[in-house]
Amino acid sequence: MMKRLIFLFLVILAGCSNPPAPKEKAVTNESRVKRKVSTVKPAVNPWSVNSFAPKEGETEGKKFVRFVTEGEFSDSTKNDNYLYSEVLVNKTSAGIFLHEKKKSSPAEKFSEPVQIKMTNSSGQELQMTSTRRWNSSGGILIEKNNNDYSQFRIFLLQSTGIITVEIKDSGTKIYHFSINTEGFSDSFTSL
Repeated sequence: MMKRLIFLFLVILAGCSNPPAPKEKAVTNESRVKRKVSTVKPAVNPWSVNSFAPKEGETEGKKFVRFVTEGEFSDSTKNDNYLYSEVLVNKTSAGIFLHEKKKSSPAEKFSEPVQIKMTNSSGQELQMTSTRRWNSSGGILIEKNNNDYSQFRIFLLQSTGIITVEIKDSGTKIYHFSINTEGFSDSFTSL
């Protein structure tokens, strides 16, 4: 009798421990992760509006727009050296500051005239010669007196996209960088 009870107990135990075969489910390919709606972020204007330090007696300094970019320069010993470039434009003049090899280097000081050649994305060119420094610290001045500033400003306002710039000094150095004109008009009109 005991054997039958044990046998019956084992049969019940074995029957309860084997779950029934699972029913087949239809496979769905739905992702449980919600898709993000892509939002178009407005492009950041590469032309920042800044102010010079106010002169004595003034409460506010003159405003200017500034564009920063990287490029390269070559000299008689080596090609493709790193170049950090800054372009400043205010209501009366413009300046180009070229920093060789690293951003923290002082702006180059030119004692001889430099040739500036700018080419926009439509192939139009603007060529200028600058004979003056921005200030005693260096830089290239594009001044209003010889009409170069007006041509430079109009060229930036009428161009779209990228302008390639080549600057040659009287020695052996040639500087190359690009200017993005997107946003220049908006920034300049806010001066």
